[in-house]
Amino acid sequence: MSKAETLLRIKEAEAQIRTVKEAAEREREQVLRVARREALELIDKARQEAEDRYREILASAEGAVGEERERMLVKAREEAAQMVARGRVNVDRAVELVLEKFRGAVRA
Repeated sequence: MSKAETLLRIKEAEAQIRTVKEAAEREREQVLRVARREALELIDKARQEAEDRYREILASAEGAVGEERERMLVKAREEAAQMVARGRVNVDRAVELVLEKFRGAVRA
């Protein structure tokens, strides 16, 4: 094999290597684009799932708060009714006391 043939084969091999490297670089860039797009899709999906879960938790908490509020209102109404009843009993006693004193004053 002559020097010229050897040089030609080296140049052909270099060209082949350059072509393979360029193809590998293009493939690498394509894989990176796909990976980035998939990563963004995963991030968007995770964000959406987190927002959905947040809404579920918030709705559940609002329901629990509403139930607790209703229980508190029922209890407060019961206590108010008891106070009114005790007040009526006291008013009746007070009226009786005033009448007795009045009658006592009239008789004296």
